[in-house]
Amino acid sequence: MKSKISPKVFQERLNQAIGFQNGGDLVQARAIFLELLRADPKSSAVLYSLGAIESSEKNFEIAHGYIKKLLSLSPKFALGHLAMSIIYSNTGKYEESLKSVKQALGIDPGLSAAKSHLEMVEVLLKTQPADGINTPAEVITLTTRGVGLQNSGDNAGAENLLLSALEIDPKNFTALYTLGIINIAYGNNEKALNLFSKAIEFHPSVAPSYHAKGKLLTDMGQYSEALDCYRSGAKVDPKHTGIYLNIAALLQFLNRHKDALTVLVEACEHIPDNISLLESQGVMLTQFKEFKLAGNIFKRILELDPKSPKANAQLMLCMVHNSDWDDFDTVQKRIVSGVEDGSLICAPLTFTGISGDVRLVKKATQGYVNEKFKSTPTPLWTGEKYKHPRKRVAFISSDFRLHPVGYLFISMIEKASKNDFELIGISLGINDQSELWRRYRCAFEHYLDCQTKTSIEIAKIIRALEVDILIDLSGHTEGERLEVFAHRPCPVQMTYLGFPGTLCLPFVDYLIVDPITVPPEHRESFSEKILELEHCYLPRDNSVKPSALPLSKSEYGLPEKGFVFCSFNHNFKVTPSIFDCWMELLKSVPGSVLWLMKLTQEAQTNLIKTAQSCGVSEDKIVFASRVPKLEDHLARYAHADLFLDTFPYNGHTTVGDSLLCGVPVVTLRGSSFASRVASSLLNDVDLMENVCETEQAYFQRALELAQNPQELNRSREKLAHALKGTWPRSDEDQSKEFFDSLKKIDL
Repeated sequence: MKSKISPKVFQERLNQAIGFQNGGDLVQARAIFLELLRADPKSSAVLYSLGAIESSEKNFEIAHGYIKKLLSLSPKFALGHLAMSIIYSNTGKYEESLKSVKQALGIDPGLSAAKSHLEMVEVLLKTQPADGINTPAEVITLTTRGVGLQNSGDNAGAENLLLSALEIDPKNFTALYTLGIINIAYGNNEKALNLFSKAIEFHPSVAPSYHAKGKLLTDMGQYSEALDCYRSGAKVDPKHTGIYLNIAALLQFLNRHKDALTVLVEACEHIPDNISLLESQGVMLTQFKEFKLAGNIFKRILELDPKSPKANAQLMLCMVHNSDWDDFDTVQKRIVSGVEDGSLICAPLTFTGISGDVRLVKKATQGYVNEKFKSTPTPLWTGEKYKHPRKRVAFISSDFRLHPVGYLFISMIEKASKNDFELIGISLGINDQSELWRRYRCAFEHYLDCQTKTSIEIAKIIRALEVDILIDLSGHTEGERLEVFAHRPCPVQMTYLGFPGTLCLPFVDYLIVDPITVPPEHRESFSEKILELEHCYLPRDNSVKPSALPLSKSEYGLPEKGFVFCSFNHNFKVTPSIFDCWMELLKSVPGSVLWLMKLTQEAQTNLIKTAQSCGVSEDKIVFASRVPKLEDHLARYAHADLFLDTFPYNGHTTVGDSLLCGVPVVTLRGSSFASRVASSLLNDVDLMENVCETEQAYFQRALELAQNPQELNRSREKLAHALKGTWPRSDEDQSKEFFDSLKKIDL
């Protein structure tokens, strides 16, 4: 008989039961779930949870009943099919298990737990017939039960059974392989390596053992041996997806990016239309700036799987980098909707470029983090108190070189008070031998080149150095190594400068901001504690000045007369709506031109084509080529009249450069961190009247400044006044404010 419970009470009791289940109190959890099942016999959540509980307690027949009913009611429930596959594998029904796990992946190709389980089932299927010919029934029983215990997390129980199986049959593949996996979990790498080697020796035609051994060798830092092992496995099974993916990942780690791409291309020849391989190939092509080719791959993935959790976001990345906006609105809506309902994963940097909503940015970042950081390792720092005469502060970055972050941050280190802090630089990037790279090597008291070290190796070094505060300068951007922070090597961990937003990582304690980029009313959209600077959080190195003698306008391709709108932001920040606004400005201001930064020929062609479709001739768009010296780039601003900012991803370094060179900026502000940086900079120079809250207001303000010379001069005069007095602040003052904020942290 169905009992009556209100939806609100039902949900409260369900949450309570799940809490008991996660906490290991299965008796209490089962009792509540059964109560809820009487209230709603068709509840998928209740049926799934009861199946999981019974399966974990080896009551597989009862578990099978719950999951069978669940799938009859919800045949598209991917986790339900995975649960059924686990039940079948625990009872030795490997064919049925294979069918169920493939159904799970057919519904949700991104279900990582199903991928790993599929590999285990395939191992069991490949070895079982061969083993079964002469294998005693006792060994089959022991290995079947052992694998079942290992699947349910009982490694100790599984180990006892599998060791017993090996005493009877020392060459049994299932026992050797599974014991290898168990010993990895124990941290017994050498023992695991020996077990996988034996599995390969006795069963050279079974690829998963090469895969497992190759991964272990990689984790142990034996990269050459790992590549050899992987390649042997690929010869044994040319259709083993995991082996190709791991080879490519290792080659990328070794900075052999072209070789990695070649491997992925060859893999797709063996396994065409494999979504995982296509996705990895597409991502690599974006790293080579081949956005058109990459975009075609992500379109193909969406043809194969319209519900792909990542392809829409990766396609958007290609679109914005290539300024290819065909179907932009549709893809953007799909991404935002998918982030809202939790079905889609979007890299934070990509989402920041298409949404100025701080709440949504956090949701997108959280989804990305949940996918990337599956678990948190055991912390290396466990509460020890250090008593250093000076606080040891380590900065970790791949950008201590010719890079915007490198330019911005160098004076902060050079002018830091060495009386209060002992500064350590941990470099993860290339040594470009530039003057800036040399300055960083000299500025830090200790400079560690850790580019080729693994994350755990770096974390152990940080722990051994007894670092008090570890500061990330990358966030969710290219070259980050946030896995180092996941190992919790020191008491206080924070992020600054590299990524304008929350990282949503439980092991990052603080985010350094200012009152405008993250006002109090937005702080609930940030997972970190906020460490607030009084002025704009964005520093700059005041030793870099514009060259004294810029070229003439004509030498830059600009007309000698006419108003020059300028936007030197990266083109991936330029969205169709903001570009349309710029086109309207060009049409409204006779003789005006728009000066943009030239990046790729494809993007330039697409921008010109879009301008023409808006009724703007090609000669109204001028592209600035890159120049070797930053000082020469800054000199060009002398020919610009007004800087037009991008939205929702504002210019950061570029806006600061424009203001430094005396060129006023008009910006559009949202609620996200990235959409408020320009307004923070404008606040520091007393030009808040150029901060707009709507696109229409942005257009009107830019038009007013372009058509009214007196109004433009007022902005220029206010900016000139700031440049003579309060902005930019001295390197010493910037550094002092930053490091004084660190003194507030209680260690």
